[in-house]
Amino acid sequence: MARLALSTWFLCLSCVSLALSAAPVKLCALYPHLKDSYWLSVNAGMVEQARARGVALIALEAGGYQNRATQVAQYQHCRDWGADAILLGSVTYTLATPIREGMAHTPTLALVNRVEPGSVVSTIGTDWYRMGETVAAHVNAHYPEGTRTLLMFGPQGQGGNQFLSQGLLAHLEPGRLTVAATLHGANSAARQRQLLAQYLAEHPAPDLIIAGAIPAEVAVNELQARGLNTQVISTYLSHGVYRALLRGKIQMANSDRMRQQGRMAVDAALAQLAGQPLPERLDPGVEVLVPTKALDRFEDSLSDPDYRAVYEVTVAPNR
Repeated sequence: MARLALSTWFLCLSCVSLALSAAPVKLCALYPHLKDSYWLSVNAGMVEQARARGVALIALEAGGYQNRATQVAQYQHCRDWGADAILLGSVTYTLATPIREGMAHTPTLALVNRVEPGSVVSTIGTDWYRMGETVAAHVNAHYPEGTRTLLMFGPQGQGGNQFLSQGLLAHLEPGRLTVAATLHGANSAARQRQLLAQYLAEHPAPDLIIAGAIPAEVAVNELQARGLNTQVISTYLSHGVYRALLRGKIQMANSDRMRQQGRMAVDAALAQLAGQPLPERLDPGVEVLVPTKALDRFEDSLSDPDYRAVYEVTVAPNR
């Protein structure tokens, strides 16, 4: 797969200024949800870049990965609004027919979540298979053979989870982990807490939990409440995971620079509208964080602590 790292791709601002000269560019962003700080951080980067570039932006969220019909309706809303380009954080890998048909008329870029090959102009985001590979490398280097492990990746087969799981399992050394169970469920703290509590009530505590950010945050609290010494690895970053890293409650987490992805998405859409060719993937890269190497700034990864989602950026008509 052709992809280009952030450090080797630059937006032609002079080209974009031509696109902006007649009327403000209108971008529409679709998110699976804004339930955790991952997508909130993507939103923060996108909003600040839209303001910096002087383009109009509306952002819509489906409310969860199960809401495919909602996202299809929102995609049509973007087109009805007159979006020049759509930034699609898809809830499914295989796109619904109305979205595939709409792409013939409105340039569409995939945001974070991979979709079926050949369907979008470009994908902005890190390859989640690679995210799984970085977790495997950490486990291979720091955990003994046979470590009894619980996997909690959120909704089954949705978002980047399926690819992250593939990357993790493919790169683990044989026998390194003994996977006791894999728990799947909606990406809400309540559901993940219910899953973990039920498991701990019926089984011995595992040595290690490898989880997405929301179940990782839940695990830290549940393990502490029960006085358990199970270690936790988070496959991606959130504000809660960041705080747990600083306290040594989470042993490792990936950062795929979510806030930077939001900025890159706006710039990529503008470049495409200005006629610049885009690579198949624009990849901000992965940073592996451990308690002794936690982030010392938020600018590329996390939204500011007091940030609240912004759903519209307006531009004066005579700009």
